[in-house]
Order: sequence, then structure tokens, then C-alpha cells
Amino acid sequence: MIYYLPSCKFKAGFPDTSKKLQAFLSSEGVTITGCCKPSQKMFAEGDTVLNNCCTCALITEEKSPFVTSRSIYEYLLDDPAFPWPDYGGERITVQDCWRARDHRAEQEAIRECMRRMNIVPVELAENFEKAEFDGTWRFAPKIMQEKFAPVAFGEINRTGIIPVPEEEWEQRMREHVSQYTTDRVVCYCNACLTGVKLGGANGVHILELAAARL
Repeated sequence: MIYYLPSCKFKAGFPDTSKKLQAFLSSEGVTITGCCKPSQKMFAEGDTVLNNCCTCALITEEKSPFVTSRSIYEYLLDDPAFPWPDYGGERITVQDCWRARDHRAEQEAIRECMRRMNIVPVELAENFEKAEFDGTWRFAPKIMQEKFAPVAFGEINRTGIIPVPEEEWEQRMREHVSQYTTDRVVCYCNACLTGVKLGGANGVHILELAAARL
């Protein structure tokens, strides 16, 4: 079976887009789940689990290693029925996520989705496996998801956290977004998008762009 983890934060932040995408996937026989944590009990060996969230992906990979974990972007690229919109050759910066730095297939799929929408991806120096950005997500004293995926998030808590006082977050984000050279910036991570917007840049989730014709 094919399952889709819709991401609690994505559903909350983009309710209309989330509903349209879920409806499209349901029409193709994909089973829509709820929160990624209890949903792990649904999966069986040989299943494919789609996600649009870096945290959902990390939890699924650790808790359900017997499934094929795949980004929704890879799935849509293989779907001849998906109605890609056309953005007329607009140049948009790609903001990669630190948590996805080891997910090259997802990162490549993001770029191909942009090209399918007639968007020219503009790269940053810190891209793909070099990505260090994760909004303010890495600034917190401790990431609480460790209890759900102790290996992945235990390592993040030990080596990936850079504690920063909350009063400095906005300035850090402003410094980061100063490198952008395009009007809009594509994110595929909720935390990255929040950080980009906190810094004053015109961030947009790639699924908001992709779902325009659904």
C-alpha cells in the first residue's frame, strides 16, 4: 500500500492546499494518515510511505525501516495525472534544509518539480549536503522528538543543536536572508519557511506553488 503523511504543521499552516493535495492523492488510491508518530503502527513490510516533512521522514526511517520512505515530490514527478502549473520562467531561490542534507533524491526532486512548473531554480552556496539552514529549529536547547526516534534525534541533540537566545533569532534570520537575489524563495521544510519569513524574505512552500491547479 501507499500511505501519505500529510504533516501536522503543514496541515495547520496551509489547510486549503493540504486538503486539495490529500483529495488528489486519495483519488489515486493513496491512504491518508494522521500524525506520523501513531501512524507507524499502520505500516507493513513492502509499503511505501510518502512525506512532505523532514521530521516525519526521519521518524519513519527509524521506526519503520521495512517500508520505502519517499518524499511526496518524487511521487508527483512520476504521476502523469498531476496538473503542474506554469510560472513563466520565474527565477526562485531554493532553500535546502539541514535535516534533509542526506536526502539527495528529495533535494533533486525539488529542483525537478520547479522545472516542471517552468521555474528556474537559483542555488545558494550552502546547498544539498552542504545545507546548514533549518530556520530557528536548531537554536532550541533540545529537540523533543528524541523520544520518538532516539537514534536520529539523539544525534541531533548531541551534535546538531546550536543554542541561540530567542531574542537573537530574528537578527540571525535577517543575516541569512540577505544573501537571496530573487524575489521569492522556495522552501520544503516548515521550520525553514518560518525562518525565511522571520528574516523578512518572501518565502513560499513548494507545495503551495505545485497545488495551484488542483
